[in-house]
Amino acid sequence: MEAIEAALARALSVDPATVRARWRDSEGAGKASDVGQSVVLVGDRALLVDSGASGFQMRYGPDVRIGLDVRMPAFDVALWQHDGRWQWVMPVDRHRREWRMRLLIAFGIALVLSAAPVWLASRRLSRPIMALASRASVSALETEASFPLDGPEEIRAVARAMNDMHRRLAEQAAERFQSFTAIAHDLRTPLTGLRIRAECMPPGERERMVADLERMGAMIDDMLAYARIDRQGVRWERVDLVAFLRAITLDRQSIAQPVDFRPSVSSASAQVDPLMLRRAIDNLLDNAFRYAGNASLDIARSGSAIHIHVDDTGPGIPENHMEAALKPFTRLEASRNAATGGVGLGLAIAERVCTAHGGRLHLQNRSPQGLRVTIVLNPLDDSLHAHTPKA
Repeated sequence: MEAIEAALARALSVDPATVRARWRDSEGAGKASDVGQSVVLVGDRALLVDSGASGFQMRYGPDVRIGLDVRMPAFDVALWQHDGRWQWVMPVDRHRREWRMRLLIAFGIALVLSAAPVWLASRRLSRPIMALASRASVSALETEASFPLDGPEEIRAVARAMNDMHRRLAEQAAERFQSFTAIAHDLRTPLTGLRIRAECMPPGERERMVADLERMGAMIDDMLAYARIDRQGVRWERVDLVAFLRAITLDRQSIAQPVDFRPSVSSASAQVDPLMLRRAIDNLLDNAFRYAGNASLDIARSGSAIHIHVDDTGPGIPENHMEAALKPFTRLEASRNAATGGVGLGLAIAERVCTAHGGRLHLQNRSPQGLRVTIVLNPLDDSLHAHTPKA
């Protein structure tokens, strides 16, 4: 090993005494190359073999100078450190390295070959799951329970359970709705009796009782209308919305409620449910006259959407109450009095009508004061024909 230690010391420019080397017995005696120099271990002696076309020559002893590029058996080497310890360096097991490379190549090939089957299998498995999610996103208690029974048995079992759950919930909701409507209808009989008896009251008391009874009847009507919107379905009909809003304006003016109607378009037609849309607009106008004493109507076009605006000059709605105002049975602080307080369903009914038409209801405070409520309708066909009037 002296020759190897000397060669390493020369390469590292250190004292040969600080370098130690030892053969790795597991690697065998080594093999001489056909051309050039190589080291062969014979017993404890390292022989330097010079091979060429004319044969080979072996040398050994302290005068033999071994280069770093000479082929030789595997060995360990240690270098003395300044802290008095030896730092050992061992060669990598080439057999183990070859097996690692083979395993990596095999894993890569298996990954490439299995990618397409795994992708197809995952798509086949995810397709019925996506179908369930898509159906669940549009499902409601009023719709049929039709979650698709596709895919593996486990997914079909989930779909069957969801269909059963949907049917149970729909039956429970139907029972509650029937109970609610029965109670509401039964209340009309005593209200009618009270109205008749109110006529026998002294003049001052009679007007107050009649007003209270009318408010109670209006609340019952609102609750029935809110509950029936989702159940009665939309009865689509092509309507000229400009003429439709003009008729509403004339009806309001006939009961001393002057509505200012100045349409931004000369004509606009769409598929709507006239009764449902009329109920929504009447609720918005009632709110405008209740809180502001005035109202104005407008209809405009924004791209393919139709915007019906109901404006007033009242106090408006605080920005942090906009979302709450659309919830059913919600009354803002300003409406909690005998003159204006309702059951809190006016905006909720209008919002549900917009949702049934595939649109939305938008609230916005006006400047310097007032409120703008916008019914946004999004026709799904080419039924919209709006033209800006000529000046």
